[in-house]
Amino acid sequence: MTGILAQIIAITSFGNEYLKSGTLTGFFPQNSSFQHCDIVDFRELKKKSIFSSKKEITVSKNPMEWFEYLKSKDCKKLRLYYHTVKEEDHKMVGFVGGGGNWYIETIYSTHSDFWVSRWHYDAQLTEKPWQVTYGKAIENRPTINQQLDSIQTKGHLKTCLEKITDFAYKETTENWGKLFETAKNTLESENPESNFYHNDLICWKNYNLENRQLLMSASKAFVFGGMGSWNDMGFEHKEIDKTYNELSANLYKSMMESITCADNRDKYE
Repeated sequence: MTGILAQIIAITSFGNEYLKSGTLTGFFPQNSSFQHCDIVDFRELKKKSIFSSKKEITVSKNPMEWFEYLKSKDCKKLRLYYHTVKEEDHKMVGFVGGGGNWYIETIYSTHSDFWVSRWHYDAQLTEKPWQVTYGKAIENRPTINQQLDSIQTKGHLKTCLEKITDFAYKETTENWGKLFETAKNTLESENPESNFYHNDLICWKNYNLENRQLLMSASKAFVFGGMGSWNDMGFEHKEIDKTYNELSANLYKSMMESITCADNRDKYE
């Protein structure tokens, strides 16, 4: 899983906990999704006066301040929204800004705003080289609150994983096959969070087992990236290469749907 996606999932999940309970400890900067980030701030385009042009204004210096800011504006809840950019999003996910766009939808009584992240790498910051800004990209729009059928979503992910597991064992290496098989088995696991790097990805208590299984299965199947990743392969035989690309595209699409479905279906929904 990319750091960009892990962070937006975490902010959405723990943000909901704060909006509902009014308290949240140990999230920022302790959460693993922030470990390489020097700055994580939140900005809006605002006018200082009716005669001035819009300028980018920092409204919150960190996620905790942002949660407080949203609560003061009577924000009801946060939801993930994924917007595909190209048919081959899975091939671009290894690049910053590639792989489709993820938004945090901030839901109010009468409308929603949509926030998107911008990541900047500063080589001079050796330990925490990333500077992250979340900007309000779209405002005052009808609420989407994307909700997907969990049974259908789980069934589709399972089918995709079964097919790509068989392909991996047959056409690639045993390691790839085992990775996909582990992701598939996670759909039925009583402890789906085990052996996952971001063990603080979401506020676990707010999700039932089915949604945790769905989220962790999709997360463990996240093999898409840059050099050395699953999508950095090619096959001489055209039919095999075609099958590889079709299975990869289908899995990526199913993973994005599964992550959206699981994270958006918490106990507050």
